[in-house]
Amino acid sequence: MEILLVLILIFTLLFIATALVSLILRVPYVPTKKRVMLEIIKQSGLKEGQTFLDLGCGDGRMLIEAEKSTKVNAIGYEIAPLVYILAIVRKILTGSKAKIKFKNFFNENLEKADVIFCYLMPAELEKLAKKIKSECKKGTRVISNTFHIQGLEPFKVIQKNEKTKIPTLYFYEV
Repeated sequence: MEILLVLILIFTLLFIATALVSLILRVPYVPTKKRVMLEIIKQSGLKEGQTFLDLGCGDGRMLIEAEKSTKVNAIGYEIAPLVYILAIVRKILTGSKAKIKFKNFFNENLEKADVIFCYLMPAELEKLAKKIKSECKKGTRVISNTFHIQGLEPFKVIQKNEKTKIPTLYFYEV
């Protein structure tokens, strides 16, 4: 009985910490649907051996799908504790080799990325644009789900499609 109470307490604390991270940083957990992930991977130009970063990887679904389907070096960053744990569990259950880091991607260098995926709010994307311009090598591709990255010019935009339920996707190249 004591173990159950401890587990409930730990889960409650993780849930509260995750809610606080979401409120303070204004980064809600919104998973990307499978059909959207497959479209992003198809359109991304990912090639085996490249480095794929998922900034704010949530439960790891996009990261793991990219790693499994294209054999890329997949690295994800997540700072919400409970969501990070979900990503680790998903990684273990799928046998993925993706690296999932409990870190704020704004404190990490993006220079090794070949392709970056993000599903972030506009305020975060504006800050990210500066980081991309200063750290990413020429040719790095950036894909944003739903929101345009102010300060970057997309080379391709896939408009929202009500039939397929694909949101607007923005593709950039450094």
